[in-house]
Amino acid sequence: METNESILTRSIVGLDDRKVLGKMRELRVDCDTLAVGHYIVSNATTSTPLVLPFANVIAVGDTFITVQSREDFLAASDPQAQALIGDGFALIGAEVYTRTGNKLGTVATYAFDPVYGTVTSLTLDNGTVFAADAFVFFAPEFVFVDDGAKTAAELRESGEPAAEVVAEEVVAVDEPVADEVLLADDVAALAVEDEIVEAFEEAAVEEEALELSEEDAQLVEFLIGKTLTEDVASADGVFVAARGVILTRELVEQAAAHDALLSLTMSVDE
Repeated sequence: METNESILTRSIVGLDDRKVLGKMRELRVDCDTLAVGHYIVSNATTSTPLVLPFANVIAVGDTFITVQSREDFLAASDPQAQALIGDGFALIGAEVYTRTGNKLGTVATYAFDPVYGTVTSLTLDNGTVFAADAFVFFAPEFVFVDDGAKTAAELRESGEPAAEVVAEEVVAVDEPVADEVLLADDVAALAVEDEIVEAFEEAAVEEEALELSEEDAQLVEFLIGKTLTEDVASADGVFVAARGVILTRELVEQAAAHDALLSLTMSVDE
């Protein structure tokens, strides 16, 4: 995988031209395909921006990106090229929201597949990482993801009660009749059940934390606050963290859950 930052170290070589044609400058993301669609390149001779369609790239190597020739770039006078340079969707800095309309933060960095261009993960400015299966849509105005929270429509469909609304209705009645008193009692019982469930969940979390070996527990504490110097992904592909992310306890514990602690330890600053 590459990130929007790691790709900036590459220069573009034309095989027919037998020389460096430019250096990677920026990326443009296609909102319809959720993939990198174009590279913005600084001309090696004049430093003016050039537009290179992703589909015209032969390959992305660890040192160079190769194209067949200078003809693979869009003409500088091409209206599409001018639009991409000036107003193309960069994804970085885009505001991110949940399906329920709550703001999560902004995109700080992202990873993508250098073969197909598909964006594989987003890392927000608060360190939260969303894999591609959580993407809802990209748009120039904002990005929406699924954070697992149930929407009002899903709650209505499942028939789950909205305890807060019921409680407010009971309090608003000046002289409750017998049925309304029973309803208030039911609400209180639900609240007690919620507290019991939360207590069990907290106990389960503590129990899981206690299952860490002493060595892993020390690694967790060591890694918190460290900065990744390269991308890290677990063997099962569930945990992904991009270079430059500052590790939080949540991220480190996610890595531990997917056997990626050692990979994190080998990929952080001193």
